[in-house]
Amino acid sequence: MGKVERNQSESTMNLQMRWTLLILLFLHNTDISWADNFIVVSPSKPVVTYVGEDVVLPASLSPALNAKTFEVRWFTTDIMTPELLYVNYNIRLQSDTRRTLSIDNLKNGNVSLIIRNVRVSDDDLYRCNVYSGQREEETQVSLTVEVLGAQPSISMSSTDGQKTQLDCSTEKWNPQPEVSWRDMNGADVTSQSTIKSEQDSEGLLRVSSVLPVKEEYNVFSCLMRSKAPKPDWHSGLGIYSTSLIVWH
Repeated sequence: MGKVERNQSESTMNLQMRWTLLILLFLHNTDISWADNFIVVSPSKPVVTYVGEDVVLPASLSPALNAKTFEVRWFTTDIMTPELLYVNYNIRLQSDTRRTLSIDNLKNGNVSLIIRNVRVSDDDLYRCNVYSGQREEETQVSLTVEVLGAQPSISMSSTDGQKTQLDCSTEKWNPQPEVSWRDMNGADVTSQSTIKSEQDSEGLLRVSSVLPVKEEYNVFSCLMRSKAPKPDWHSGLGIYSTSLIVWH
């Protein structure tokens, strides 16, 4: 290699090095580095569980960055009153000791909230806020705490105008179940009924559905069915009650 060619090669290398240094300097000074470019992902469908079970509200970083140095905040209504706060490598605040997260899994970007021994009062919309020091991202997970109520019972009564009606009642449900009525021929007569519900001291629902009846002879069935079946259920879970109406 000649002297001129060697000088040109050295000049090219020096230019490349200067550009590399400039790029590195830019990345160092930018507000958001490539390593902090993330989002928090969670399921779009509600998480369904039962009273007394342990449940995981899934949330994770994408890409799967190590979140051990990040701030992770789970809350429901007020970000300043978190259900759980992880910061400086430790869980610093818990509204309830039943709420926690897996610190070991933070290195894989897993920031899921764990709730043990679930109660009806845990039914809520939860938000997960993650702050890296340079970037802040948030997602939300809805938790439905399912309680299958007591078997419904049907009673018959008459109004002042001598109109007969059936009352299908049950209690201890969450959320409010779907109610359907069918006659002896299998025809759906739910549209003719009215439904009302009220909350008891535990936050569970008392549900009553009233169906006016006109036929002199018929058999009616009342079905209470969960609105939030688990994903692995092959069919809706229903609880039936049947009433026979006979007049002479």
